[in-house]
Amino acid sequence: MESNTTVERTRVYQDTRNTSQLWRQNDRIFHPLTQAELEKGFKAGDRVTMELVSPTDTLCTDYTIAHITSYEDAQSWIGSYTIDNTFMGTPFTHVLVLKA
Repeated sequence: MESNTTVERTRVYQDTRNTSQLWRQNDRIFHPLTQAELEKGFKAGDRVTMELVSPTDTLCTDYTIAHITSYEDAQSWIGSYTIDNTFMGTPFTHVLVLKA
């Protein structure tokens, strides 16, 4: 029996300008969040659609949240995401680890 059910996905955005490309690897993407963004209810196993915006292109890909970790831990493994570790002045607190 075929299912016509669609899986609801949350859309997340990453502007690649002025960010470390180490946060975007072949098999996974690390996506930093502020506390307010985290409180939207992300959890491991959720599906998200990542919209990657570059100066020349926009790419949308579906991922699964494999893990959520602190920004401090991710920063110690792969370095800072941005020079000031914030989104519009609000500090990053957590990171979604996304796998295709």
